[in-house]
Amino acid sequence: MENKKRNHPIHSHWRYGITGESKVLENVIVNIEQSGQTDYYGMIQSHSIQEVMKARIPDLEDMLRHCMKIEKKTGKQASILYVMDLTDLQYNKRLYNLVTGALKSLAEFMSEHYVELIKYFVIVNVPSFIYALWTATKSLLPERTRQKVRILSASNWREEILEYASAESLPTKWNISEITHFKASLDLPVQFPENEYYCNFKNDVDNNLEKVKVVAGKTLIICNELKKGEKLHWWISADSDFGMGVFFSRNKEEKNIEK
Repeated sequence: MENKKRNHPIHSHWRYGITGESKVLENVIVNIEQSGQTDYYGMIQSHSIQEVMKARIPDLEDMLRHCMKIEKKTGKQASILYVMDLTDLQYNKRLYNLVTGALKSLAEFMSEHYVELIKYFVIVNVPSFIYALWTATKSLLPERTRQKVRILSASNWREEILEYASAESLPTKWNISEITHFKASLDLPVQFPENEYYCNFKNDVDNNLEKVKVVAGKTLIICNELKKGEKLHWWISADSDFGMGVFFSRNKEEKNIEK
């Protein structure tokens, strides 16, 4: 993919993460994902999954370009140390729905196309509930991805991470009073404005519309008899991906859309 400017609206909120070479692991580039502070929920409420992918794929391709550059220089295979920083992560229904819904789709896409690019997924600054969440969700991940995950201890992760990368390539935001050696600069994530959530848009919807609700994993078939020249109109609000289609049938009771 052509190297393009990082100028998608989502990029102002979901920050760039490459900080440099590991210098501990050979031919490894460090990428910091500020998972705990990135507003994934607001992103999904403000942008379609297609727009999220349009923003994310260039970042993944950028990681690939960094690896190819090192491979050309050294003649050896390069990879990414994908560090997931869970600072400020909160456990709530939104998080569970993201992990099992929209973010699961992103993880599956990454596993299908980029998993061999990743050396390890290293998770740092973990809250106490992460182990329960990991137990509940790890079965959703492909085996190749699951084997690459490393969860560092909640108390000593600032020291343990140095087994994977030098302090020069790790973010200054991790510095505390007694530890000040982290040198890499990162822009902090920015929350998505709630007034830009789809659910907060003011829409002029006809009160006479037939209202239906389709729960996750279910299918609904609506049959309407139309005459020549008549039009169908619909207004849809969804909190996840969905599929729909318009089919023609001469049988009002038809339920098989494969015919």
